[in-house]
Amino acid sequence: MSTGSTDSKAPQTQKKILENPFVGSLVVPIAIVLVGALIIFGVTKMLSAERSYKDLVNEIQSKTFGNKWVAAYELSKQINSAQIPAEDYPWLVENLTVAYKDSVDPRTRGFIIAALGALSTDLALPTLQIALDDVDTDVKFHAVVALANMPKGISFDWTKVTAMLKSELPILRQAATLALATHQVPEAQEGIRVLLRDESLVVRYAAATALIAYKDEMAKEHLEEILKLPYPPKDARVLPPALDVKQISDLKLSVLITLQKYNWNILNNTILETAEKDENISIATKAKEVLNLLKK
Repeated sequence: MSTGSTDSKAPQTQKKILENPFVGSLVVPIAIVLVGALIIFGVTKMLSAERSYKDLVNEIQSKTFGNKWVAAYELSKQINSAQIPAEDYPWLVENLTVAYKDSVDPRTRGFIIAALGALSTDLALPTLQIALDDVDTDVKFHAVVALANMPKGISFDWTKVTAMLKSELPILRQAATLALATHQVPEAQEGIRVLLRDESLVVRYAAATALIAYKDEMAKEHLEEILKLPYPPKDARVLPPALDVKQISDLKLSVLITLQKYNWNILNNTILETAEKDENISIATKAKEVLNLLKK
């Protein structure tokens, strides 16, 4: 990887984005990672809406085109906007798989994997399985997020993702936790429980939120802690690992939405307290809505 300023910021960008992962889902939306990376890279002017997805694949495979990762990013954007007909998915998966295997640039490999994940087709699963062994952390991260965005009920060997629950890197522990819980992988539940004692606050909260998918009462205390988190003063300078107002709000919102999604009423008393006392009107309103739905 180049030592230039653009390259040096890429891994940190994705890691910082994942530090605030809970936006209405158990999983970091691919769009957040891609858009965040795009802004940091400063390549908005390099993107063109005039190229077709087949043109972009050709650019990714080209031996002379210099910004292959930009083409891979734009391809992800087209896929997310449903511009590619399903009948072309086999062709696309085959060609992107070849491009992934041939690429020496981790940025390009990462965005290729993100593009495959955006397709949400099980045709991409073999390539995602390979990407879990990539030497680059960000590519592995993209692979886990891509798996999280796959349709429920896929047939997949989750062994490598489950092993990431013990990764030395908090970003991979967190991403693996959310992906495994999204697919409610039974053999991952105990490993996610262990992360309730993780040294990283973000990983602990991710584990607690993820365990809602299993209706695991071991998470109750941590979920109550999240919903009762106080907000720092608006003018306070908040430094990691402390959480700022937006991060706390996103955490609370994620817990509420996930409790609603899985119809789990174990925290109804705490949700009521949140509805009555939370300083954030949006959180209080959402708590009231969720409480009413859980009481039905």
